[in-house]
Amino acid sequence: MICLSMPVAMMAQDVQQSPVEMEQNPISISVSGSNLRVKNAEGLVVEVFSLTGEKVYTQRVEGVSKSFDLGQLQRGYYIVKIGKFTRKIYLH
Repeated sequence: MICLSMPVAMMAQDVQQSPVEMEQNPISISVSGSNLRVKNAEGLVVEVFSLTGEKVYTQRVEGVSKSFDLGQLQRGYYIVKIGKFTRKIYLH
């Protein structure tokens, strides 16, 4: 019979989680036509940049799930930045 004398709470302190594992609800974005949908970014700012680096849209995310109409932008590729999250999108 093996007996562990170390308290469980002490063992849990020694385990380190990576930032990805600690992030319960990662930011996600999806695009449908010219509609950008953002989830799990409440309180953060959505910034959209052209491929030349020009900021073309900025809006704060209110709520857990939010949609933004980017119909005023031309069709093509853009870079979306939300906090530390960055992704390339295509607007139809």
